[in-house]
Amino acid sequence: MKFRISEKYRLEVHWAKVIYEQEGVAKLLNCYFSGPALKDAAIINGDDFISLDFAKQYIVFVPHYYIVKLSWGNVRQTSTNVDLDNALLTNKYVNSIPKLSNDDYIVIDTKNHEDDKHNFNITYPSYLIRFDGDLYTFGDN
Repeated sequence: MKFRISEKYRLEVHWAKVIYEQEGVAKLLNCYFSGPALKDAAIINGDDFISLDFAKQYIVFVPHYYIVKLSWGNVRQTSTNVDLDNALLTNKYVNSIPKLSNDDYIVIDTKNHEDDKHNFNITYPSYLIRFDGDLYTFGDN
C-alpha cells in the first residue's frame, strides 16, 4: 500500500512513549504535532480532538472503518511544534490491533481541512509510519 501527501498538508503526530493502561485507549506521553501543515493551520485549541481515519491501512484487522479519536488537554505552541498534554488515542480496537511503538509516528493528510472544506470532511486520512519513515504495510508479505 502506498500513500501520497503533499508536503504542504503533512501533519505529524509524535510521542516519546505509548502506554496501554485500559481497554480501548492508548496514552501518548510527550506527544506533539509537527510538520509543514502547522504553518498554515488555524490555532489548535486545548481540550479538543480530531478523528483519524486509518481504514486503508488497518482493513486487514478490523471488519469496517477504523476511525481513532485523538484527543488532548492543554496545548503549548513552540517555534516548530504544538505540544499536547494528556494525548489519547481511543477506539474499541486500539488494544487488539498491532501495538504502537515508541518510535512510530502518525502522518495526517490535512488537505481537505482548509477553511472552505473542513466542515464537509469529518475525518483526517492518517497513516502509521515506522521509526525509519516507512509505511507499515500490514498483511503484505
